[in-house]
Amino acid sequence: MVSKKNPAEPKEKTLTGMSRMGWFCSYTPLEIIHAALLFPVRITGHSDPIIKADSFMHPNMCQYVRSCLDTALAGGYDHLEGAVFVNSCDAMRRLHDAWRKYISPGFTFIMDLPKGRSDADYGYFRNELLKLKNALEKHFSIEITEGAIKQAINVMGESRSLYHKLSDLQKENPPLITGKELMQLASLYFTVGPYTWNKTAEALFKQKNDAKPTAVNRPRILLSGSPIHNPDIIGFIEECGMDVVYEDMCTGSRFFDMIVENTADTLLDLSRAYLDKSPCSRMLMIKERTKNIVDLANEFGAHGIIHHSLKFCDTYLYDVPQLKRHLTESGLKVLLVEGDCTLGSFGQLKTRIEAFAEVLND
Repeated sequence: MVSKKNPAEPKEKTLTGMSRMGWFCSYTPLEIIHAALLFPVRITGHSDPIIKADSFMHPNMCQYVRSCLDTALAGGYDHLEGAVFVNSCDAMRRLHDAWRKYISPGFTFIMDLPKGRSDADYGYFRNELLKLKNALEKHFSIEITEGAIKQAINVMGESRSLYHKLSDLQKENPPLITGKELMQLASLYFTVGPYTWNKTAEALFKQKNDAKPTAVNRPRILLSGSPIHNPDIIGFIEECGMDVVYEDMCTGSRFFDMIVENTADTLLDLSRAYLDKSPCSRMLMIKERTKNIVDLANEFGAHGIIHHSLKFCDTYLYDVPQLKRHLTESGLKVLLVEGDCTLGSFGQLKTRIEAFAEVLND
C-alpha cells in the first residue's frame, strides 16, 4: 500500500515500482490517479465463457461487466490496490456492489457522472473529482499536489496528441496504419505508463509515416458503438475485406479525444475536458453523436458504418433505431451488429460483414 507523505511528482523511473489502481470507464480522471503516484490499469475482463460470475450477477447483464467480476473472483486483479468505478450504467453499479462485497479490494470508489454540459454539470463533476482526490489522500495517507496533477495533465496531453498524429495516418488511401495496429497501441496505454507509451507511439509514428503502403484500395469503414477490448476483433473485420479507418469507441479514439485547458482551477479544467469530449450513448446527445460520426466519416473518407452493440447493453441498444435512421439519412451505409465482445460472436457474423463489404465495393 502507498504510504508516502507529499509524494513527488510522477517520474518515469518510479513507474515500475508504483502500486496499481484499477479503473473501468473512460470518464475516470486518470490524471488524479497518476498524481497520487498510482499506476492506472484498465480492467478489461476476458473474452472466455463465464465461470463464476453468473452465480453473483444475472446472466442477462453485459459480458464485459460479468467477465470483469469473473476475472476478479479468480484472483486476476489481486495485484491491484483497489478500483475506481463510474456510475455509467446499472450493470456497472451492480458490479461495484459485488466488487465491494466479494472481492475485498482495499480502496473502492464510485464517481457520479452528469449527462449535461452546463456550468452546473461542470461544477458537479468537479466536486466528484475532489471527492476522489480526498478519498485517495485519506486512504493512502498522501497529499496529491497541484503540481503533480498538472504534470500528469501535461504528459497525458502529449499522449493524446501522439494518438491523433497516428490516427491521421488512416486518412491516407490506403491507410498507413491499420485499425488493428492502432487499437493495439490504444490497449497498450491501459497497461503501461504514459512515459513509456509516448516513446512507443513516437517510434511507431516514425516507422509508419516513412513507410510506403503496398495494399490495394478497399472499402473504408468507421466502427462505432459499445467498447471493444480485443484488437483481434478489428483485425477480423479487416480480414473480411475492409479498412477500419476510424473507431468511435471509449476503448480507443474517444478515450484520447479531449483537451485540458490550463486555468487557475485545475479540477474544473479536468471536469470540462472530460464532459466535453465525444460522448457515448450513456450521455444521450443522440444528435451530437450522430453528427460526430458523420463528420468523422467524411474526414476519414469512410464509405460506411459498422455499429456494434454489446449484447444486453441497454444504453447502446436503446438508441440503435434512431441512430441508424440519422446515419442513413446522411447518405452512409450502416451495418448493425450485436455481440458479446468475443471473437467467436463476430465469427458468427462473418457472412453479414463480408456481404457489407461487397455492398460498399459496389
